[in-house]
Order: sequence, then C-alpha cells, then structure tokens
Amino acid sequence: MENQLYSYEEACELIQEKGLKMTTDRYADIDKVCKFGDHGSILNVNTLLYSRYQLHATEKDYNYIKRMADADNLAIVLRETDVNEIEEIISGYEEVGSKAILFIKNANRILQMNDTPKNLPHEIIFFTNENLSFVLDCLCENAVSKTKPKPVAPIIKATKIVEPELTDDEIKNIYPEGCTVTHTKYGQGIVKSVFTGRITVEFADSVEKILGAKICIKNKLLTVA
Repeated sequence: MENQLYSYEEACELIQEKGLKMTTDRYADIDKVCKFGDHGSILNVNTLLYSRYQLHATEKDYNYIKRMADADNLAIVLRETDVNEIEEIISGYEEVGSKAILFIKNANRILQMNDTPKNLPHEIIFFTNENLSFVLDCLCENAVSKTKPKPVAPIIKATKIVEPELTDDEIKNIYPEGCTVTHTKYGQGIVKSVFTGRITVEFADSVEKILGAKICIKNKLLTVA
C-alpha cells in the first residue's frame, strides 16, 4: 500500500503555514527534526527511511494530543514493555499506512532512548499526512492554551467500539496449525501453534516469529497461502 508522506522540507512548510514557532536540526541527513520552543516537543521526520512521523512529546503535549485523538477514535496506547514487540507492532501499523495514532507513555525508559531529552518522556507515532496536520493543530491549540486561559467546557468523547477478543479455537479456524501462510513483511511460513491470542509461525531458515493474532487479522498482515 503506497503511503506518500511529506518530505522534511514539506513538513517544515506545513508547520510554518500553521504558525508554529520552531527551530530545525539535521544530523547527517538521517535525523531531521523540528523543535517547538526551547523546551517543547520535537518532531522527527525521517520519511526517506521510514513511513512514519514520530513526536518526542512533553507531558502536556502528550496528554492534550491523546485527549483529542481519543475524541476522534484515533488513539491506540501501546502498553507492551518489550522493545522488539513494540517495534513489531509499530511496523505492522506502518506497513498498512494506518490512520491510528500510537501513544507510548514513558518511552524514554521503555525504549532506552538515551539521546532524547529528559523533559520529553513520551512518544507519539503516526503514519499519514492527515494525522501530521492533526497533531500540529493540537500543538497550536495547546500552545495557545498555555498563554491564554480558556473557559472550561466538557469534552464529549465518542463512544469507542470495543472489539471482542478471539478465542484460540476461533483463531485456529482462520490460521489452522500446520497451514502455510504469507506475512507482508516476513514472507511465507508455517503456523506452528496458536496460544493465548498469539500465533507462532516458522519462516525461512527456521526463524520463528510470535505474532499477535488480532493485529494480523485486523490489518491483513497474515494470509493463508
């Protein structure tokens, strides 16, 4: 699925159009970042290498953006603590150009991001230009709210649809043990087992991967060959 994200220069133009104050930095053309204020959040735009945007967020920006994303049914909080599992989940959303916005609280500690400033403890990751515009709008609104008091109004949140959890037997009906499957990233493999909502698949060279059944089914990452 093609998901053409903005280049670093295009992202900077969009930020300027929205009137956000920022400074820019580049590190060997790999890390390209936009800093919002002296101690504000930092947007990482590495769209030449990845199909994602990444915001190193302050506590206030994280909470505000999450509240707005919750209201639009866009927010997904990653509560996993294993680095490899988190990266696999992010890659799954990235590969399909998901409209979801992923929130990782205390990502500095979980992902051991030693180069990220201590005042930016959280990560927000998203995969579309529309959500980049959404996040920038939130940063604009939050910047205004810090300097200009607003009347308190109740926030009406849309009701989230809670998807039922699949049993292992239901998952086996979709991915029978021993069947050949194809993963969008890892290629062809064989289902070895299904247990507690996770599928163990043996790919080429006897490499085994444990995949979350729910995300594989929802995002069509794994299909029966």
